[in-house]
Amino acid sequence: MNSPLPQQEAATELIRRRNVRSSLVEWCRHCRFEPALHHRLLIDRLEKLAQGKISRLAVFMPPGSAKSTYASVLFPPWFMAGGTKAVLAASHTTELAEKWGRRVRNLIAEHSATLGVRLSDDSHAAGRWALSQGGEYYAAGVGVGIAGFRADLVVIDDPIRSRQDADSPTLREKIWDWYKADLSTRLKPGGRIALIQTRWHEDDLAGRILEEMKRGGDHWEVVSLPAEAEAGDLLGRKAGEWLWDDAYGYGKFLRPPRRG
Repeated sequence: MNSPLPQQEAATELIRRRNVRSSLVEWCRHCRFEPALHHRLLIDRLEKLAQGKISRLAVFMPPGSAKSTYASVLFPPWFMAGGTKAVLAASHTTELAEKWGRRVRNLIAEHSATLGVRLSDDSHAAGRWALSQGGEYYAAGVGVGIAGFRADLVVIDDPIRSRQDADSPTLREKIWDWYKADLSTRLKPGGRIALIQTRWHEDDLAGRILEEMKRGGDHWEVVSLPAEAEAGDLLGRKAGEWLWDDAYGYGKFLRPPRRG
């Protein structure tokens, strides 16, 4: 006869797992991350994206703000916890996209009991793997053709590498063509997109998406948090207040996006 204690522990564990699966904040804490204020804002919008309350999310934060940690590493495993969702992750190189894919895969492997899913037995590649329940993950570099994959969620993380690349009209046009002709066609009906990037140029992918929205295109929820606060800051910072801490030295090298 089982003693009451194991049953109580099992019930407590079940409640804990339900809390983690229903709250992205609790999942982040379960993975030993404590979100800062700007991470909480990002998490709120990512949860709304997962719930279908918004379908397009654009997040603009400076380097070093941990936007990729939350959007490209912690969010996809939590989103895939249902077991049947397909995620397409893209970055400026396939190597970087696969880096995120490896970390996502490892989190699922480590926390499979909490998430209620497990990797399929043949999921060894960092860039493309599946869950035994039917979910899939595919990592691709910007500009790479994407065939044979349909996504419930697309996460585009820093589609452009640097200010130097952003200054190239040819590269900006190539990224836009890839986004419109290739990546956008990979979405399933009701599919969602998260664009996470540092703004280097006003005519970058984010800039073109926002211009298209003004002309009646897809509506995007925008979270823009510059390193140094401006008037009307989303976090309520005073003008000139830094996003995180002065040790990173934001003000030494960051400038507004270039025109032209």
